[in-house]
Amino acid sequence: MMSDSNSGDHEEEQQVVESELILDETYCRGGGGGEVGGERVSELKEMLLRKYSGYLATLRKDFLKKRKKGKLPKDARSALLDWWNTHLTWPYPTEEEKVKLSEITGLDQKQINNWFINQRKRHWKPSEEMRFALMEGTG
Repeated sequence: MMSDSNSGDHEEEQQVVESELILDETYCRGGGGGEVGGERVSELKEMLLRKYSGYLATLRKDFLKKRKKGKLPKDARSALLDWWNTHLTWPYPTEEEKVKLSEITGLDQKQINNWFINQRKRHWKPSEEMRFALMEGTG
């Protein structure tokens, strides 16, 4: 008696053999130009799609997830820049301010945090006094 895993292996082997036969008949024996060859190709395509559709869906989902999301909405950027410009001397919003900015902009807290991290790295230079105060505070 054959176990379920063995029958699954057998079915997979059978599908591979069928695929090879279809490809062999269609392309190697000149069947690619006629209607019979076209039917064979669509048969093979359907079989492969059935077999790998779950895997393809997962790959598509992963690809879309990893794709860069793009710029933040203009009104959200504007609200963040307004806050930034009024707090240039110390552009570190408190948790309460981040929550408020999140409500105003409709962005996630993580997006707010990342925007401020990037903005400080790209555009903020602490003044001389600020640098000395920071060094004294850590020393």
